[in-house]
Amino acid sequence: MAFRFPFLSSVQRHALIALYALQQELNDVVEDCSDANVALTTLRWWEQQLDKLYNSDSVPEHPLLQALKPFITRYSLPLAEILALPDALRTQLTQARFQDMEQLCHYSKQAGMVQGRLTSRVLGFSAEQTLEFADKVGEICQLVMIYSRIGADTRLGKLYIPVELLQQFNVPAHLVLNRHGGVEFTALMNAWLATLKQQFNSALALLPSADNRRQRPSLAMLAVAWAQLNEIEQDGLQNIMQYQLVVPRPRQQRLFWKTWLCGFRPDRLKNVKQGVF
Repeated sequence: MAFRFPFLSSVQRHALIALYALQQELNDVVEDCSDANVALTTLRWWEQQLDKLYNSDSVPEHPLLQALKPFITRYSLPLAEILALPDALRTQLTQARFQDMEQLCHYSKQAGMVQGRLTSRVLGFSAEQTLEFADKVGEICQLVMIYSRIGADTRLGKLYIPVELLQQFNVPAHLVLNRHGGVEFTALMNAWLATLKQQFNSALALLPSADNRRQRPSLAMLAVAWAQLNEIEQDGLQNIMQYQLVVPRPRQQRLFWKTWLCGFRPDRLKNVKQGVF
């Protein structure tokens, strides 16, 4: 992940590397454990270790957390925001389906806390509203990942499309899990895509101009997410069940440099179709 932040100070870069490494370690708990009870027990251990980050008399056992500890005070990283990561994974393990988009967005904001508030705190800000922008960045990055992985997740028996949305478009869950699309499913994905693209506009409107320069790396993450949605749309939504499209690393790096130098203005933002939810 360090290649994304070549223009930051060494201290900021190491802080972000540690945060992204923590996110990956926690994600691996869920991905590598076939037994949900074992995964939940491991998450509880991680939470105990995370508590030690904020206790001057305790030292976390894991070397990653030992590396992260100096940055907790330096960048005023709240425990509640760190704990949002295992909280989101616990939801993933214990909640079979999301009932509506509000539930999914709440989960996405928690799961995207590293890309959201924690990154923005490391980058620095002068206006409290920047944290609202950060929440939206984390939420969007996670939602775009979920959207792009619909087919890959169904192969694992997972379905993140909210029940309410499936019912709205008359799409039975079992058909999606069996990777059968159809006209109704394509209509659902088109409407979701339009709604996702609208969220970029909402996020940009929340960023105070005073913090625009410092938050360029967060804007770059939005640029990568926007590029990924465009790739999926141009490839054809009917293919989303067959394979997952990702933005290649060299292009991600170019987008980060371009955003750092010129900012982020989605090429078709003003022409985005209206979403329906």
